[in-house]
Amino acid sequence: MLTLNISQQYAKISISTTRAEMNLSTTRPQLSMENEPAKVEISQPKGELDIDWDPFRASYGIKTCSQVSRDYAELGRQAALEGIGRIAEEGNRMAKIESKEDPMVAMAAESTLPPEPEITWSWLEPPSIRYTAHPVKFKPSPGHLTVKFTPGTVDMNYKPANVDIRMAQYPSVKMWVTDNSVDINI
Repeated sequence: MLTLNISQQYAKISISTTRAEMNLSTTRPQLSMENEPAKVEISQPKGELDIDWDPFRASYGIKTCSQVSRDYAELGRQAALEGIGRIAEEGNRMAKIESKEDPMVAMAAESTLPPEPEITWSWLEPPSIRYTAHPVKFKPSPGHLTVKFTPGTVDMNYKPANVDIRMAQYPSVKMWVTDNSVDINI
């Protein structure tokens, strides 16, 4: 008798996997600021003060050479006019023969009397004061702000997952026939 033998080998699959990997590395962003403040340079030149004391001093008798010369010239002119007036008056007095006085004796007696003292009240001139102010020198310079920004970075290293599928054993079917008959020969 014939026997059909069947041998079957199943397929085998080999699966190997590697996991996905992601490595992230970052650098921080940096912000640097430098501030230069604003500056203001202010300078005030000194003013000029001019005080002229000549009018004040001249009002109480201390005068400059030109003022003294001018005053003495005026006094000389005044004295000459007064002298002319006095001589004219004395002549008129002597010419009045109708008066009963002796004009020569009266004039001689008057000339021996001391003059009456004079007191004069006068105004003292204030000094001449002038002030010249100089303007303020103003020099501003603006401040500066320097900003430097360095952005951060993200470095990414990614290895995808890997799936490796291989046939470890192929399927197969074997069939064969065997004879199981027994021959009896005697």
